[in-house]
Amino acid sequence: MEGLFAEWGSGARAAPLRALRPRRVERPLAPQGPPPFAPEIAFLALYGGAPSTLRAATEIAARCGVSADEALLNEGLTRDEVFYGLFANHIHAPFFTGEIPVAETVDPAAAIRKGIAPLAPNDLGLTHLIAPRGGAIRLLLDAARAGRLPTKFAIASPRRFGACVREAAASRIAEAGAHALKNGDAALSAHARLSVGQIMIGAIFALSAPFLWILNPNLLIAACSVALWACFVASIALRAATIAANRSTGSAPPLSGKDLPIYSLIVPLNKEAAVLDRLILALDAIDYPRAKLDIKIVVEADDTETLMELARRRLPARYDIIVAPPGAPRTKPRALNIALPFLRGQHVVIYDAEDAPDPGQLRLAAARFAAAPGVDCLQARLLVENAKDSWITNGIMAQPPQESSTPPPYLLGHERQRQQICAGGPQRAAGRSRRAIPRLRAPHPLSPRMPCPSRRDVEAVRSRRNAGRHKGQATV
Repeated sequence: MEGLFAEWGSGARAAPLRALRPRRVERPLAPQGPPPFAPEIAFLALYGGAPSTLRAATEIAARCGVSADEALLNEGLTRDEVFYGLFANHIHAPFFTGEIPVAETVDPAAAIRKGIAPLAPNDLGLTHLIAPRGGAIRLLLDAARAGRLPTKFAIASPRRFGACVREAAASRIAEAGAHALKNGDAALSAHARLSVGQIMIGAIFALSAPFLWILNPNLLIAACSVALWACFVASIALRAATIAANRSTGSAPPLSGKDLPIYSLIVPLNKEAAVLDRLILALDAIDYPRAKLDIKIVVEADDTETLMELARRRLPARYDIIVAPPGAPRTKPRALNIALPFLRGQHVVIYDAEDAPDPGQLRLAAARFAAAPGVDCLQARLLVENAKDSWITNGIMAQPPQESSTPPPYLLGHERQRQQICAGGPQRAAGRSRRAIPRLRAPHPLSPRMPCPSRRDVEAVRSRRNAGRHKGQATV
């Protein structure tokens, strides 16, 4: 199913592997004279790449401190399948479109991190599949010019590469997503059943409650009240300790584009096709360099409606659709566990389908992490916009931190040395981890067929915040 996104995301169907392998392009391997563009994308000029687009990607890469191919693809200036297809042709290497399965023995996390995976035995004699980025692209270009390019590998786009690797290791990924925590530290997992002592206490209470009700109902009511009161006081004490541990010193100094880390966003979805338009617009409105965004959308394998809606949108390369293999329990934590090994970012944030994050949230969180090395987790205020609609929405207000109106700016920091708590609410940023760039369009096949939302679209999203159920107001 994941291969569908790489196929639809290309904008044009790539030629099969067998047809590409013997093909030779009658062009020089390098342009004459000093290249005006970054070396990892300069070869596109030989195939009619718009100079304004290549120049824009080079400038964005220099401004953000990333490779030009990441800037080109994450900004949506061209499709990843088109880029890697032309790159494979340029270095006379076969271009992979899923004809050969990845070996089932592959280590999925290591393979995706390194961009190389073994292939199953095949008639073409190919042994490895690679998805090069940045420096690896430059090395392959240099090897091709020097005539030292290996011959037993195929080129794939990173999204297709990741989809094929995860498909080959689907059973192990499903097992790890459901049971890795239990196998690593059972004390942290909900798999542990009640202890003998807990069962005995529960049995004693269950057996004594009817007798207490018969003998003295007021005594039973008093005992239940004391038990509930103890839980309530413990909750208040935990929240008070959390507030006391917050050592916020005001606004952290903003980071420059080069100093901003790569930020991974995990968005687990289940039967959420109806809100995809609003979700994508909200994510595109985030004020963070798109070249440094790594957005993982996790969808269950049988949620075909959401998967088809995502495929139809042909999202740019910063979006990676991860299909969660079938397994149980089908919960949000399992979906997050499936995505975690494949993140590229130094920092991680989790969003729900109904979230409309504040556009400046990631910049502020990155600045706070940089200014406070002891902070491992930040929790944003939750702005509940329909708190008065029903008793359920009103009950959400019992979860800190949130407000029913515009709150004073702050992010709550959790320090590992002081406490171990699970941050609640829909927007959490963990890590030791303004988009002011106008979208450049050129009438050329390298430009995306379906451009990302324009500035007008983004402003429209910001003006329709009340359409969502809640919004994270993230400030420092």
